[in-house]
Amino acid sequence: MVGSAAAMLLARDGHQVTVVDRDSGPGPEGVERAWGGWKRQAVSQFHSPHLLLARGTQVLQTELPDVVDALDAHGALRFNPVALGLARIDPAGLRPEDERFTMVTGRRPMLEWVLGSCLAREPGVTVRRQTAIEGLVASPGGVGSVPHVVGLRLAGGEELTADLVIDATGRRSPTPAWLQAIGARAPLEASEDSGFAYYSRFFRSGDGSVPPFLAPGLTPFGTISVLCIPADNGTWSVTIYALSRDAALRGVRDVAAFERVIRACPAHAHWLEGEAITDIEVMAGVTDRDYRFVVDGEPVATGIATIGDAWACTNPSLGRGMSMGLMHAALVRDVLRAVAGSSGGVGVDPRPLALELDARTHGELGPWHQATRRLDRARATEMGALVAGGELVPDPVGNIAEALQAAAFIDSAALRYQAELQGCLALPSEVFGRPGALDHVLAVAGSGAAPVFPGPDRAQLLKLVSAAPG
Repeated sequence: MVGSAAAMLLARDGHQVTVVDRDSGPGPEGVERAWGGWKRQAVSQFHSPHLLLARGTQVLQTELPDVVDALDAHGALRFNPVALGLARIDPAGLRPEDERFTMVTGRRPMLEWVLGSCLAREPGVTVRRQTAIEGLVASPGGVGSVPHVVGLRLAGGEELTADLVIDATGRRSPTPAWLQAIGARAPLEASEDSGFAYYSRFFRSGDGSVPPFLAPGLTPFGTISVLCIPADNGTWSVTIYALSRDAALRGVRDVAAFERVIRACPAHAHWLEGEAITDIEVMAGVTDRDYRFVVDGEPVATGIATIGDAWACTNPSLGRGMSMGLMHAALVRDVLRAVAGSSGGVGVDPRPLALELDARTHGELGPWHQATRRLDRARATEMGALVAGGELVPDPVGNIAEALQAAAFIDSAALRYQAELQGCLALPSEVFGRPGALDHVLAVAGSGAAPVFPGPDRAQLLKLVSAAPG
């Protein structure tokens, strides 16, 4: 998705763009054929739950409005968490500016099918599917001692030249190894296993509807969290996630155990009431990682930019990956526009371009990545303490997140704060830097008015997972 969007943005700025993808194209058959029959070996999470947040929707609506029209035409879900919350809290309280919280979302194959179909029709873009890349091509000498990338080496030996190579190959990006092969310094890497494993199943209704929210979409229950995400064409996903090292809970990959656990959560059990359209999809080994391609003030290579998950990836439970990737695609377009103009070529000194791309990436997107990692660590620490049977160590990040979730269910101001954070519209430092915002959230959460959503404790959970059939 990120590569397709970047290609379209750059083509509309006058650049000639070639997209290289080792997988086959989306085909003309439509969304449901893409869901069941499109093989995307390069996208390991292709059938995992996804959510296009409000910020990602805004990027598409502003920059590629025809793509949003196509998403609507093929059954994308328009979903506004503030409108839904206010229907419960304050039915007359919806404001015109609350439209900014709207998401246009769907299953990953549906979203990619629409973008791929739009990409195939985009003037200025050549798409080469089923084409594998073997490495980078560098010019002799480069810029000083820094290698300068001038293209790609394709399988079979063909070289594809370019003024700028953009890597949107995702969380398993081979670019660090490719850079090493052309003599570049290794990029700085900060990486850690997020520690979570995800067990997900998709469902479909018979009438095109999706289940109502009776609890937050992401609800913690001690050593698990339950995540319910509505999607396109009357479909949705239900996910249980736990610590990947929590071997006692791996039994939820069994359909019967999965359903027992969800049915033990009364505010979530109705999300099982549909036609199951997948088995249990399992995703583990999810890494929180980011690269820095400028080391000691110098780019490790010029002529290449890495975007989206190929630059930084996180635990997907907050659904930020696609939206951050679209933000990144627009950022690259903006940097090229500012540094190189819109003449259809890059044509500038590659070193300042590489430095500016790095500075803006880490200045504008880095805080989002770091905020996500802090939440991951807080939740993983909490889960680990509960699995071990120990006492929780108070954590400011986790405590504030828990307070905001409680307050958002009963208070309109807290609801909007939460939607800003969840939708990638404002960072925690922005929201809680407003006078009185944090005090208000803590006061509402501490009032005792917020509901407590029932679910299994650790002992009950273990019995549900290990229960014999029948």
